[in-house]
Amino acid sequence: MQEMKTEHLELFYDCVDQSNDILYEAFHKSYFDLIEMTVQNILAGEVVCDCDEETKNKLNQIYDQLVGVDFTVEDVRKAMQAIFLKGFKEMRILNGNTTPDTLGIFIAYLITKLNANKKITILDPLCGTGNLLHTVINHLDKECTSFACDHDVWMTKLTKMVSDLLGIPVELYLQDTRNLSLKDMDCILFDMPNVILEEKKSYFPYEAILHYKEMLKPDGAMIAILGSDFFNYDKNQEFKKQLLQDCSIIGLIELPDSMFVAKPKIILVIQKCMLDKKNCFMVKLPSFTDVKEFNKSLMEIEAWFENNKNNRSEENK
Repeated sequence: MQEMKTEHLELFYDCVDQSNDILYEAFHKSYFDLIEMTVQNILAGEVVCDCDEETKNKLNQIYDQLVGVDFTVEDVRKAMQAIFLKGFKEMRILNGNTTPDTLGIFIAYLITKLNANKKITILDPLCGTGNLLHTVINHLDKECTSFACDHDVWMTKLTKMVSDLLGIPVELYLQDTRNLSLKDMDCILFDMPNVILEEKKSYFPYEAILHYKEMLKPDGAMIAILGSDFFNYDKNQEFKKQLLQDCSIIGLIELPDSMFVAKPKIILVIQKCMLDKKNCFMVKLPSFTDVKEFNKSLMEIEAWFENNKNNRSEENK
């Protein structure tokens, strides 16, 4: 079964890649423009770009390979992510913030522990190519109303392409995340860049998280992937004071060093409710490939949620 899925993933990747090559010969556009044209053709089920018959025939031969193949949403997501990574390389764009798939799956697990509802609203305010958001949604057994934001036009376009291919409706916002104004989010998740705002001499993650918490429902949760030195910056005490006025830090998860090329990261789990400040689960995750030790860490998290479900449900009323 796994081998067949790999074959499907490779088939989808190869068809998109070959289509891009043919379109380049006809239009000589940027790699991301070519991806957009290819996706439009695949979604339409025919060649919709204005090209000669020879090019159309070549493209149709490629797209015919996709007909009747039972691609999973993960086949398509992974194939498109690989295509995007090739695009970044082709266009010499630095993109060091791709979130590992295993983290998206783990965050989906955390959401199931935080919210028992079958319908939820979910936001990634720093969506990039949308890979984290799509991975989470693909692994949630919930009906999601999804929102995403990025300041870069191509990031929002790439997110929309994959959303359309996966059949996942996502309301996209092309703007500065600090100006995003939404309400009643069940869950806000993101992989935070480590940025100092030079114009303000302030630490962007502190400013962003304080802004995002205002978009949460009273019982909503924020799951943030952050640098391990997150609490070491100037004004961290002021940040915590403002955050804890109406939120609680309920979890801090140290991620395996082997997962990241640059500096280590943590996951901070925040909920918009008032709990004992000392009542927080703290876990250091082993390598995700160490199944035995990883399951021990999951049991610690499971135990915390089980022991605190009454406290959390009372606070969330």
